[in-house]
Amino acid sequence: MSVLTKKISEARANNQPLFSTLEITQSCNLRCKHCYNFDRRGEESQLPQKFMKTSFAKDTLSQLAELGALSLNITGGEPLLHPDLIEIVTFAKKNNFHIRVKTNGLLLTLGLAKSLFKAGVREIDISLYGTNEEEYLDFCGKGGFEKTIAAIKNAMIENLKVNVSLILHRKNYKKLGQMIKICDELGVFYNVSDEITDRHDKTETKSTLGLSEQNYTELLNGPHAYFFSHENPEKNLFCGCAKTVIGINVHGHVFPCIGAPIFCGDLHQESLKKIWHDSKEMNKIRNLTSQDLKDCSNCEVIEHCSRSSGSALLNTGDYTACDPQALTYAKARKINKE
Repeated sequence: MSVLTKKISEARANNQPLFSTLEITQSCNLRCKHCYNFDRRGEESQLPQKFMKTSFAKDTLSQLAELGALSLNITGGEPLLHPDLIEIVTFAKKNNFHIRVKTNGLLLTLGLAKSLFKAGVREIDISLYGTNEEEYLDFCGKGGFEKTIAAIKNAMIENLKVNVSLILHRKNYKKLGQMIKICDELGVFYNVSDEITDRHDKTETKSTLGLSEQNYTELLNGPHAYFFSHENPEKNLFCGCAKTVIGINVHGHVFPCIGAPIFCGDLHQESLKKIWHDSKEMNKIRNLTSQDLKDCSNCEVIEHCSRSSGSALLNTGDYTACDPQALTYAKARKINKE
């Protein structure tokens, strides 16, 4: 067992939130069709604009550090829009966080990349939505492909470890090979994200953008099948939500994970320590067993399933329900293997 694996195991047993996510804004310079925050496809001037106050962000970081959080993921919206991002990062570094920033990259100039590294950021996650400006315009509401490529290069020049997320959906999944080629030519690490969920505001995207069973079968039979094959012989469908993972949104609402927006408390009213230890919802999630996942415990494709509780919540409204998207993928894997 590696040192990291051992530490995560100990943290899980002790309910230590090693991995934290802080959403410092819901404002964004793109209007992506799949955005889980809310439907951004309306007029830009009418979209919500919200930034977390810097003093509140610092207080929240202090409370996270006190609880034992070590990893900090700064997200949005688009976090690079926050006017005090460097100040927030600098404060996080003083509290010994390992800091990563999740961004679309369009604002990541060489100067900003240098400032982020100097302030304490060591990793940056950049999403790639397509292979050209036209695909960006269609999916993100604006062009941005060239700026994204420039951002990756800028981050690498300034010694930031870059993780590129290749966002797959029905319109671009056939371009996966081209997207991988782009990353290979840049010499950068990448991962594939095939998880398209409905939004926090309940508007649907999975049914129009999520990969269909046929799409997934094509990928399983393609040259990059290793990204989509998944075996789950242990039948384990639980993640680190409320155990080693915690999320805090721009309003100061505390969640078991930023991807599972179950309200557990408000930092404007209670301390993070009290919410983490005493929240009814947090403790409910911690005490779930496989029998609580009634739709999943006897499922014939469970050994091929990569279910995410957060996705199940967003797609069905029930944290313990079967996620229809995960079920679609699991069925495709089972049929393909047979």
